[in-house]
Amino acid sequence: MSAEPPRRRPKDRKQQIVGQAREMFIELGYPNVTMTALAERVGITAGALYRHFSTKNDLLDAVLRDSFAGFDRPLTETALEAAVDEAIDVVTPHPHVADLWDREVRYAEPGLRRKYVDVMRAWAAEFGRVLRAHRGDLDEGTEDLLAWAMQSGLACLGTSTIHAQPANRRTAVRSALLAIASAPVTPTGSSRYAPSAGRTPVSRRERLLLAAATQFATQGYQETSMAGIGAAADVTGPNLYSYFASKAELLRAVYERGTHYLWIGLDAAFARAGQPDEALRLVIASYVEHAREWGSLEVGRSGEREVEAETLGAQREYAAEWIALVQEVVPGLAPPAARLRVQIGLKVINDLLRTPRIARFTSADVNLAAVVHAILTGT
Repeated sequence: MSAEPPRRRPKDRKQQIVGQAREMFIELGYPNVTMTALAERVGITAGALYRHFSTKNDLLDAVLRDSFAGFDRPLTETALEAAVDEAIDVVTPHPHVADLWDREVRYAEPGLRRKYVDVMRAWAAEFGRVLRAHRGDLDEGTEDLLAWAMQSGLACLGTSTIHAQPANRRTAVRSALLAIASAPVTPTGSSRYAPSAGRTPVSRRERLLLAAATQFATQGYQETSMAGIGAAADVTGPNLYSYFASKAELLRAVYERGTHYLWIGLDAAFARAGQPDEALRLVIASYVEHAREWGSLEVGRSGEREVEAETLGAQREYAAEWIALVQEVVPGLAPPAARLRVQIGLKVINDLLRTPRIARFTSADVNLAAVVHAILTGT
């Protein structure tokens, strides 16, 4: 009986590893992926994986380089609709870039991270060039705001939290980009938000909650420790765990606070509004205010699945109010189309208020609300 021939390593093994790593980083978040789990997903040993990539950061580098390939060329079109179509054609074959940029680039080595920041700035500059040709009423700040809003809307072609057929997604994104480009905006002005330490609550529980919200948003859930939260809140020792038994319990409290904030803003908007469009404008403004305080904390990246599922359910219930309201303002708009508009609008708010060069101006709130109203109504 002859011996079995030796198993040969597939020629594309390295690319297989990169593809599976990309999927796991997007699904679970970079901090929650282990090399051992990735090796199991690929169907190789951990030792074989390390022969291709000596560290997880080397693997992230490869994923980013592969995913961003081809994004360093400028747009060739200048007319608005042609440029929008060209941008969509460039991004559509690379659906993973949106999630990687939003969530995983931050974990890359500083030099590599700067490279991708430069890529995104170059894209914003291209949209700025198109906007200057499209309209002549923009100052530097409003052009910047609209350009980054267009870039955020474009990212919705691949964002994994948006579920839609590719053709429907493309139609919604195209409509959103055209609406953003023509949205009414007021001059940027010189008024800026001044950094303020604010007052510190007397309540130890409240201090812990606020410190946790800040650290979860800036450091990530996995990189934040209960000891670090306690030190920031000046609550240490047994007192720390008398308020929250675990980090997961504290995460739940932070998410619940953010969700309650959303509903309070929506209820207040409904109480003040007369006509549906007035209600929509007030709801948008309330969300912009919320996003300044709580919007930088992402849901779905902690690894605490029960807590995340509860929060995502609550957020879907809140978004359903927006969808219903948009359908009142735009009669005949189908629920799936209204849902896509709402998802794009919320992402634009969250993205731009995490962009310091935009968010630093007090005029950004009003202008951002006007942009999102244009996205939602298609005007």
